[in-house]
Amino acid sequence: MRRVLWDYEPLRASHAEIFIDVDGDQVRLRGRVRTLPQKLIASGIVARMPEVGEVVNELIADPDVVRAVADALAQDERTAPYVLRVDARHGVVTLRGEVPTQLAQEAAVAIAASLPTVAAVRNLTTIGGDPRPAVALARPTAAADMPNPDAVSGARP
Repeated sequence: MRRVLWDYEPLRASHAEIFIDVDGDQVRLRGRVRTLPQKLIASGIVARMPEVGEVVNELIADPDVVRAVADALAQDERTAPYVLRVDARHGVVTLRGEVPTQLAQEAAVAIAASLPTVAAVRNLTTIGGDPRPAVALARPTAAADMPNPDAVSGARP
């Protein structure tokens, strides 16, 4: 199975980290891949093998890690007001952006590191700028989205 997976060039070239557990005709894939398509394709490649009955795909793709970290940062009041860029490569998360205090910086790193899909955190954030409260923008009402019929037709009352 490993050879069949490594014959798929994108997995080999990205240095995917795939562990294969076999129990009868059930195969479990664990580890990390760079993209969501690689995760799906790895599962499909193994499922096509005649001796495989079921594939359990537990691979973690880097976009899943990025989404989890970004969501966690957005949900925490200490980091929500700041625009932080989140990148991941094989589970190693890199945080970039500007925060106003060391406490906010430490919170961002701690939040990212606490997630089970994160292997490590590289902190490239900088301290500077002014603290900003979290602000939620109101959505326009349906009436505000509708054009004024008189204005569109040019008719006057």
